[in-house]
Amino acid sequence: MNVEELKELQLKIIKKNKKCNLIAGTIISIIVIISLIIFFTNKFYIENILMSIFFELVISIAITFIIKHIVNGKDIRLFNENYKSIFVLKALKDNFDNINYLPERGFSEESVLQVGMLNTGDRFSSNDFISGEYKGIKFEQSDIHIEEEHERTDSNGNVRKVWVTLFKGRLMMFDFNKTFKANIQVSSKDFDSQILPWGKKYIKVKMEDLEFNKMFRVYAQSEHDAFYILTPHFMEKMKEVTNKINCGIMFCFVDNRLHIAIDNNQDSFEYNVFKVINEQEIEADIIKDIKVITDFVNELNLDNDLFRKEV
Repeated sequence: MNVEELKELQLKIIKKNKKCNLIAGTIISIIVIISLIIFFTNKFYIENILMSIFFELVISIAITFIIKHIVNGKDIRLFNENYKSIFVLKALKDNFDNINYLPERGFSEESVLQVGMLNTGDRFSSNDFISGEYKGIKFEQSDIHIEEEHERTDSNGNVRKVWVTLFKGRLMMFDFNKTFKANIQVSSKDFDSQILPWGKKYIKVKMEDLEFNKMFRVYAQSEHDAFYILTPHFMEKMKEVTNKINCGIMFCFVDNRLHIAIDNNQDSFEYNVFKVINEQEIEADIIKDIKVITDFVNELNLDNDLFRKEV
């Protein structure tokens, strides 16, 4: 499929969606009008009228979404697949070497747990897996969504289960330019502590940089390795890139790799199927998502192999 065929598919999806909206709006209007006639004819209390209409609207909206999924679901999946193969994959190949892009796959829950930087909650999902090289640095990245099941009790004592997001963003893994023996975790103060695994034995480390201590929590298996990795220059770079990202972030140094989790509440490399295709805007948006990867290599000087030696 080429760009023009993708635009035709999008137009088809938009037209069918408008028809669904028109039909749904008509049905909802008829239901509300009939309900009002019945209730006023039989002199029901206004509270009963409003409650009944509310539930009818909720049911009607739910049915509308189901109908839209049946009518457009297959075409939307086809659109997303081809959008990523036409626009995203091309941009990735233009900016990285040895690229491998698997939009429907991501990091496994087991691999995330093995790193030991995130608690995977009660429900875990991951997609948009990318691996490749940038400036000779191998990297992997994927979107991750972690949720926890909670119980909520209303004023009438009814208990219902809800899913609460603990983390939604990206997990990235980079080759690191120093060899170290002990693991280190550095999380910004606004990174949700509920998502941190506290099972491993880490000691809290205070750095000499007071501003850094205000921005981050530092835990390490070895204080010596923490000071070896977190040099004054590297901490300065970490502060700069964190301020640029402007969201909760965690740096984890494990198995001689740098793992970075950014909790930006976003899905990377996605596109709204109902937004008219503008190739220049799409390319700009994809470059923004790509820069999230390249900025870490550039800002943290990960391609500097001066210190790549055994300690």
